[in-house]
Amino acid sequence: MLKFYCNMRNLWKGIYGILYDLLENDRTLAFIIYNSFSFGIVFISVILGVYDIFHDYHTKLHKVILFIEYLTSFVIGFELIGRFLLAENKLKYLYNPLTILDLIALIPYMHAFRLIRILVLISRLLRLTYRYKFFFDFLSKVFKDISYELFFVFSLFFVFFFSILIIVFSVEHTAGNENIKDFFDAIYYTVITATTVGYGDVVPLTTTGRFLAMALGVLGIFLFSLLTATISTGFFHYVNMLKAGMLSFREMRNHIVICGWNETGEVILEELKEYYREKHQRMKPVVIVSEQDIQIEGTYYKKGDFVKEEVLKNAGVEHAETVIILAEKLPHLAEDSIDARSILAAMLVRDLNPRVNLIIEILLRENAKTIRRKKVADYIIVDGEIVGSIISNYIKHKESTELLKFFLEKAEFEERVVEEVKTFRELIQELGKDYVVIGIKRGEEFIMFPDLDFEVRPDDFLLLLKKREGVITSPSS
Repeated sequence: MLKFYCNMRNLWKGIYGILYDLLENDRTLAFIIYNSFSFGIVFISVILGVYDIFHDYHTKLHKVILFIEYLTSFVIGFELIGRFLLAENKLKYLYNPLTILDLIALIPYMHAFRLIRILVLISRLLRLTYRYKFFFDFLSKVFKDISYELFFVFSLFFVFFFSILIIVFSVEHTAGNENIKDFFDAIYYTVITATTVGYGDVVPLTTTGRFLAMALGVLGIFLFSLLTATISTGFFHYVNMLKAGMLSFREMRNHIVICGWNETGEVILEELKEYYREKHQRMKPVVIVSEQDIQIEGTYYKKGDFVKEEVLKNAGVEHAETVIILAEKLPHLAEDSIDARSILAAMLVRDLNPRVNLIIEILLRENAKTIRRKKVADYIIVDGEIVGSIISNYIKHKESTELLKFFLEKAEFEERVVEEVKTFRELIQELGKDYVVIGIKRGEEFIMFPDLDFEVRPDDFLLLLKKREGVITSPSS
């Protein structure tokens, strides 16, 4: 039975990981592919719905329209169920206004009641704006970078096409061209000629009209090619900048910044992904700052020296929730120099963001004393102390090492807010055997292992320790 439970638990974790990557983790290839597909389906249904308001579809198209509608409803339904399974607070998710809009958008558009069809269409249109916000953010950044070039190209379009349009309408309409009866006919002719499509249903009668048609063909090839090249360059430039770590993340908020990169960073990322996956929450954005070339799925990369203030600003340190400074071991630097860089970076980070949670990794103990006196970092990790303590404890008491191994591999920490006044004894009895209460966090103060009669206040945080689900303890473990 226990084995079955563990297998089901592992199966759920696998399903959860797939759903999370498809629906929430916008730094994975699976997310991009799936959301591009779902965006396309919903967008097509909106276009068809708008057309249906003004015109009826041919009877031969009804089966195709129904298939698209059912596929759209299936996609929206899949995302609704997936996000419900991923939600930590499922009741809150159900009452979310966005979820209610999704439920309306789920209804097939081809409905007998016109009011329902309009509501479904509006819901799907709104859904495009909030569920696919990442897509519009990407486009806005690309077009923002090429805004001057686009303005120049569209200015040329307007000058040449509008001038030729006015002349063509005046000349051909005056000459009695039956195919250019109004201004819309002139617009149609100008666009079709400029794009070199040339259906032949509208042809110029005058010599001036033919000359302008030739000019339109040449200008159309030039201007449309220029427009295509400008937009393509903008896309490729943005993607290359993102890969090379040249983009700025100053607008990012409440994210995690990792300065420097080593094996510790890899462990941190693995543990963070596992933590957010088990908490059924979307992982906070992670920006890695390093001069090394780093490409890690699920993270952002800012290339540069993290001891430079401008580089830290471009990584969004001023608005970050947590900054981790790792002891990045470079071949031309001694341990003392590596620590000096880390300490300097910590001081810069603290100046830029006094409220940030700052964690720093130090190689040498004597350097750790300096930064402890300055009270720059919230938490200091000293490599030598940790390794030395583990080895010495193993020599003195082998059991202590097994205890540390249990905490690292088989236990997890949790914070829980207290909602009403209770004694520490009452809280222990309420939590039962599944949790061990280590202490209480009250504001900036940590109260470790309080007395049983200690009074816990509302808004205090309990620091809990519990065994990870699916972990079996036995004498051999």
